Amino acid sequence: MNWNVSRVSIPVFDLKKTVEFFNYILNKDDGISPQKKGNEHEHFILGGNIELKLFKLQNELKNDFHFQSKRTFVSLLIENTNFLIKNLINNNINYIINENKNTRSIFIQEPSFNYIELIDLDMSSNDSKNTSWNFHHINLESYDVRSSVNFISKYLKIKEGSWEAPVELGKVNIEKNQLAIFPLDKNHSGIHINKADFTFSWRNKFIHNPTIGGHPAFNVKDIKGFIKKLKNAKIPYSDAKVYAMPNIYQIYLFDPNANVIEINQNV
Repeated sequence: MNWNVSRVSIPVFDLKKTVEFFNYILNKDDGISPQKKGNEHEHFILGGNIELKLFKLQNELKNDFHFQSKRTFVSLLIENTNFLIKNLINNNINYIINENKNTRSIFIQEPSFNYIELIDLDMSSNDSKNTSWNFHHINLESYDVRSSVNFISKYLKIKEGSWEAPVELGKVNIEKNQLAIFPLDKNHSGIHINKADFTFSWRNKFIHNPTIGGHPAFNVKDIKGFIKKLKNAKIPYSDAKVYAMPNIYQIYLFDPNANVIEINQNV
């Protein structure tokens, strides 16, 4: 099944503060950033090869129990959602469908209850040559990695790949029951499925534990310049360097809502 990533959606409490944060870390220092119309509940950070959506969490008891993800989730462009819907129905898999004049989207939950949105759209990818940042991967925390992988493989018809370790692997468990990947390319971009590893940050001497709660990862062109920007703003970060993926320099930080964010660069 052909697929790509269309959007990453991040839950926030303080929308204004979080918009300022992401515009600062991902876009130009001049304060002039591309904009897409939002509202008091959501905002879109542009300038990359996908949409980055920030959505404000709402009180569900006052909102007719309207579903909302408490974790960052991904929207996938899928080649044939008609086929997927039939597959879900035939296997008694629950889903929610939203339709309008321009598009149709389907929301499902994999076995560890991460939301995944499926969109039936043109499969052409965005041009990333003139962007400030690019999507690299979404890491989804899973209680049972193989169960999540089997669900995505069976019902979304996306093929699992193999994790490759760098020459000097950090203190990272890459066994298939701990970490799995659905790759978009040979640089480990795509969907990562990861079981929470409670001593991960302690073993690697990080402030952040990227295995807990999941996280989105964005690729930038100058990781050293990015680190300098963080230092100037006194934003704490974990400098992982190249430790989990070949030739990928990684750092981790928190957004204003304590969501873990990864920034990396191909080196």
